[in-house]
Amino acid sequence: MALEKSIENVVSSWKNVKSIDNYEEVAGVILFRKIFKIAPDASALFRFAQGVEKDENGELPEAIFESFHLKSHAKGVIQTVDAAVGLLEKDEIPQLVEVLRELGRRHNKYGVRFPHFEVVGSALVQTLKIALGEFAFTDDVEAAWLEIFGIIQKEMMVGIVGGMTYECDC
Repeated sequence: MALEKSIENVVSSWKNVKSIDNYEEVAGVILFRKIFKIAPDASALFRFAQGVEKDENGELPEAIFESFHLKSHAKGVIQTVDAAVGLLEKDEIPQLVEVLRELGRRHNKYGVRFPHFEVVGSALVQTLKIALGEFAFTDDVEAAWLEIFGIIQKEMMVGIVGGMTYECDC
């Protein structure tokens, strides 16, 4: 799929997500449910989930998904996705690249590493599938989001690598 068509599909499908009442919280909570379902140990990366006892299946309690702190963080993540899609729509790619690299630098400080991107990418696709429904979440829309997320991932990884520090036993 041509990049321009992918951008068009991402922007138009995101507008559908934004039409959902309270979309930032709704999509954000779904996203974090999916992240923690795919990678239960990822909860250690988030202050709001650190020290929270998991059930016998290794899952976080339902109350965590109703907590102010998770919802606040989840909204922030979705606002970041919204800002990124907005920059794509305006064809402000250099600005988007810098925002993504800075985001990578910040996430490096929290211990985010390359494998975490696969988890978030999968969780995002699953979230969009739920939010848009199977009729609006077509194969083309999925392919577009995967392509764009690949670019997002690449640029954030550049930021992560740039933010890493190395110790030398020289």
